[in-house]
Amino acid sequence: QVVLILVGLIGSGKSTFAQALEKHLPQYRRCCQDELGGDRRRVEALARQTLREGLNVCVDRTNTNRRISRQRAHWIKIAREVPGTAIWVLVFDTPYQVCMGRLRERIDHPTIKTPEQALEILARFSSSFQPPSPHEGYHHIMNLRPSDHPALDWTKEEVIAVLQQLRDSLPVISDRQTYILPQFWGSSSRGTASNRGSSYRG
Repeated sequence: QVVLILVGLIGSGKSTFAQALEKHLPQYRRCCQDELGGDRRRVEALARQTLREGLNVCVDRTNTNRRISRQRAHWIKIAREVPGTAIWVLVFDTPYQVCMGRLRERIDHPTIKTPEQALEILARFSSSFQPPSPHEGYHHIMNLRPSDHPALDWTKEEVIAVLQQLRDSLPVISDRQTYILPQFWGSSSRGTASNRGSSYRG
């Protein structure tokens, strides 16, 4: 199983990716605070329920700071409640100006009603942004830039390619915890972090 933590400023593309992930790979469940009344505790409860059901978690939240209420630490703690769960971080490294441009045109956000409100939130989150560090307890961290995926939508193949690249990246966790390699579709091969280079089979 996997807990995939998305990190990035508002407007960076997290929700677009998370929605495509859940659509194309239903073994991932999107846990989005904006759609759960803005209550982090409800997101935590959904994440725990998802893991109990044997599914993977995608935390669709800004997660921009490791210190304020230990934002990202909550998801690491939940993942560790299920032994063998991999903890991945996908950082949406989208330039501030690109986020601004997207927010000026956004009209369908569940909680942010005006572009002015969105830009105010963007400025506040940007000022406190702290990139994820290996010592926080993740297995893999990868940055995703707009140039890596210039299209607005994500195909199933593109989503899988990102997950494969993230899974096969060099591990960053400092301990030797063993976890089960997640399978995206139709594969029965399993392993540990030590054989991360094994390929997926469709």
